[in-house]
Amino acid sequence: MKKGKVLTKGQITVAVMLIALGGAIWLNAKFLPSGTKYLGETSYVSKTEDKDAVQTAAKTETKEDYFSKSANDRKKAREEAVETVEELLDTDKLTDADKKTALQKIELIAKRIEAESNIETLLKAKGFENALAVISDSGVSIVVKSQGLTSAQTMQIQEIATEQSGVSLDKIKIIPIA
Repeated sequence: MKKGKVLTKGQITVAVMLIALGGAIWLNAKFLPSGTKYLGETSYVSKTEDKDAVQTAAKTETKEDYFSKSANDRKKAREEAVETVEELLDTDKLTDADKKTALQKIELIAKRIEAESNIETLLKAKGFENALAVISDSGVSIVVKSQGLTSAQTMQIQEIATEQSGVSLDKIKIIPIA
């Protein structure tokens, strides 16, 4: 490394990729439906005479497909991030410290994927029909299909999330979708 250089190109590239990964995770958590908005709902797109029937059909389809679509989107984003970091590792321009940082980030992604999968599996075992967990630097967001959560169910979700992710209760967000 040359004197006077604080950051190398490899370090900057790894930092940019990590920021992009963090942004993707944040956007995924931010745009989870709040229960009153349905992105792409047909009532906003077309003007039909039977709006109630169209809205009901759109809401049902959106909720059922939401969990699988979100899981697939999350998987694709993570695969792209890991692929990019792996490509960086293959270059000869990275220092050993850069490679070590990149490997740590891949390991963090793998741990998050495992924890999310464990949370989702355990929630399904507890009787939640559909569940989606998203772990980010700021905490854990859990979306569950439920008509309403009892305090016992909320405690179950929180317990599972803290055990699997190691995140404190104040950083766990539970989002029920009817």
